[in-house]
Amino acid sequence: MNVSFKTATLADAEELTRMSMDFYSEIPTRKDRAVNRIAATVHFYKDNSNMGEVMLIECDHNLAGYAIAFRFWSDEYGGLMLGLDCLYVEKKFRHKGIARKFLNSYITREKSNPHVTGIEIESYEGNPAAARLAQSVGLAPKHSSQYILLFKQH
Repeated sequence: MNVSFKTATLADAEELTRMSMDFYSEIPTRKDRAVNRIAATVHFYKDNSNMGEVMLIECDHNLAGYAIAFRFWSDEYGGLMLGLDCLYVEKKFRHKGIARKFLNSYITREKSNPHVTGIEIESYEGNPAAARLAQSVGLAPKHSSQYILLFKQH
């Protein structure tokens, strides 16, 4: 099974909208499911690629999910941090290790950037699968629903 990822473009907006609506429907506390901003997010990161990106996750060349990554400076950790705001794998692709392979590949790619200090992932509360996934790739709990892996200690 080959898992890869690439930066999304506005041409991917229809598929991203469908997947993001599916993602939001799985979050019990999400109230504004009718509001979808994924196309605006893709457009923003197209114009501000230094701040983040929307990525399509593929499994054997089939669209399997997406992730939204952002970058921010952390005084606390002394460097540029990466954050994953959304990581969604479609139901038919789950329990195959796709999310783990994506995370490992993304972490490996970003570790080579000398300015990047670490990564943190957000998940909604009551999502034990997200907690297991984060911990399986080396992220430690930071708060109740955030996990972090530091590439450098300062």
